[in-house]
Amino acid sequence: MSRCLLAGDRDEAIALAERHRPAVAVVDVSDAGPFVGSYLAPLRAARPSMPLVLSSQHAPVNHAKLLAAGGAGLVTADSSIEAVLEAVRAALIAEEVPPGHGVGRSDQLSEREREVLVLLCTGATNREIAAAMNVGTETVKKHAGALYRKLGVRNRTEAAQRATTLLAA
Repeated sequence: MSRCLLAGDRDEAIALAERHRPAVAVVDVSDAGPFVGSYLAPLRAARPSMPLVLSSQHAPVNHAKLLAAGGAGLVTADSSIEAVLEAVRAALIAEEVPPGHGVGRSDQLSEREREVLVLLCTGATNREIAAAMNVGTETVKKHAGALYRKLGVRNRTEAAQRATTLLAA
């Protein structure tokens, strides 16, 4: 990599793409919601041949929909630097990044985070989880926050939905 450019918003990204003609772009689409295609359209128009690796703070519900919107691959906030570089390399050689690449897995969770996740799935409150684990509620909140980040989810409901497949592994 010879140069890395950072844009503060989409308009700045378009200007940088037109001026510097980068080989690939990593684009955060966390706030684009269901409008990812229209969000990416101006950047696509500025540099049609440039592959886009999409980045999201949370694991997407529909990976295929994001790729259909113009992404060559997807990484999430918990992706390692190696995973991001692998996604960029794959985009450069027009190789698809596997679905779920960089998305949280149960082996990334500590034993305490797994315990919180199991109790969370029962519908227990933070106070009830704290009592069951013999820790304070602040400790439960810290474990819950860490497992949300690692799983790429925003809340208890999403964590519980992901837990069914993760804890079976």
